Amino acid sequence: MRILYLSLSYLPSRRASSVQVMRMCEALAGQGHTVRLVGKRQRGEAGEAGDLHACYGVAPTFEVETFARPGWRGGGVVFTLAMVRALLRSARAVDLVYSRDLLGGAAAAELGLPVVYEAHGIFEASWQRTLWRRMLRARSFRGLVAISEAMVRELAVVDLLPPSRPVVVAHSPAELRLGTAARTERGTPPRIGYVGSLYPGRGIELVLELAARLPAYAFEVVGGTEADLARWRASRVAPNVTFRGFVAPGKVAAMYGTFDVLLMPYPHHGIHGPTQQLDTAAYCSPMKMFEYMASGVPIIASDLPVLQEVLVHGENALVAPSGDAAAWQTALESLIADRALGPRLATRALADVAAFTPEARVRRIFTGLGLRSDIV
Repeated sequence: MRILYLSLSYLPSRRASSVQVMRMCEALAGQGHTVRLVGKRQRGEAGEAGDLHACYGVAPTFEVETFARPGWRGGGVVFTLAMVRALLRSARAVDLVYSRDLLGGAAAAELGLPVVYEAHGIFEASWQRTLWRRMLRARSFRGLVAISEAMVRELAVVDLLPPSRPVVVAHSPAELRLGTAARTERGTPPRIGYVGSLYPGRGIELVLELAARLPAYAFEVVGGTEADLARWRASRVAPNVTFRGFVAPGKVAAMYGTFDVLLMPYPHHGIHGPTQQLDTAAYCSPMKMFEYMASGVPIIASDLPVLQEVLVHGENALVAPSGDAAAWQTALESLIADRALGPRLATRALADVAAFTPEARVRRIFTGLGLRSDIV
């Protein structure tokens, strides 16, 4: 199948969404499809496909085409027009448009191209919902991919589910490296890791509070923009905290195994993307959760209901009340004190995450939507 994958992600970028689309395109290509990814060109970057594949640690088995998205007002229109031109050029050369961009997906539907839309947020503006419903009712629309069961429920409440096409729940994907085993060694001092963004709504405040409470532990924070890093480094941070800064996606996996515990401290409200537009706390599916599960390192996670679609307290993770530093401290100390608990949780997480690899996700989507496929 010839697939045109439409994304709003800048390529390359530090956002998890860009990692997801690159891994999904690799998985699609790996299962026999011819794939071309369209995204935004990062300002100051050439956006050459070969460099991008290496940056993300994926095989160069699919094409990447990037278009400029000028920073000035109206720049989004320039990008959208470029994407529409790409659709027009490809109209007779694609069998499926797989879109994470509402405007791109809607344009594909208007052109009569078979389109699947993958939803990562629930739009609130009336014009967006009108466009969404028109796309879902198009004859060429093939189905909707939602990132959690909670998202499906939220979409149903606001009447944004397709009236006659299938809906598939497919959580975010994570690579499972062959040979990964549960970590049994223990650092001296114990090394506690957080990997992800540092803007509001990610829980970094709780990580720093834990560091202040547990001076005998070493806390390492991986990720963040230069502006975020400068802000946190200039604040009053305990001396046992190290900010590692951004690490290329293709190199992050090797870092996970150096930690004794990984933290995922999302709040119950206020989980926003970098644009701070939508609060996704009720239905998010963080790629970080699955990467953590695939690392072989035990996890402590917030008690968001949507995360517990995957995480089970005491089985594949420890789940602690969001924002409750005392409870998180207790959970963290128990993992360090009980040398059998961490490996047991991590072993189960490794087994569970096999259902969430990019390859498994592609199979789930194609099977659920009834798409023609060469997948075995």
